[in-house]
Amino acid sequence: MDIFTAIEKRYSHKEKFLPTAVPLADLEKIAAAGLAAPSGTNSGCVKLIILQNREEIQPLCDITPTDALLTAPAVIVVFTEKSKQNWKCNFELEDYAAATAQMLLAATALGYSSLWQDSPFFVADKQRAACELLNVPLDYHLRVVLPIGLPDGEGSRREKLPFSARVSYGKFGK
Repeated sequence: MDIFTAIEKRYSHKEKFLPTAVPLADLEKIAAAGLAAPSGTNSGCVKLIILQNREEIQPLCDITPTDALLTAPAVIVVFTEKSKQNWKCNFELEDYAAATAQMLLAATALGYSSLWQDSPFFVADKQRAACELLNVPLDYHLRVVLPIGLPDGEGSRREKLPFSARVSYGKFGK
């Protein structure tokens, strides 16, 4: 699938997944796409954990159960390393966002659905519990969880604002 088709087809799959396993080779391709994303000062602060079966995923579901997480056959968890920032600048947000966007597109290009799932981990207790569960050092921040798999049916999609409502030429509003 070419990049523009993947962009057009990508959506946030918030529903259930089929139990079909995602091959490790595909998960590694998706992860590699994320790690190839731009990184401020080339810090490499984005770190990933691949959970490739329900036994590894279920304890995370105990912390924050969602339809997608409860049924996903695979998950990629995205972290940033706070101590890797250079030049007195912090690009953690930009770096993890770029990596996550590329992984979502890679998953779509390989025929899978996924979801940028971060809000359950905004809660400090859930963030801490997930980090402890995954043996993540204290100088890392869990940013997002990507459930990955084949959708169990057609996922719902929200309509985007039209191009013309979001793009100006030359000056804002023109």
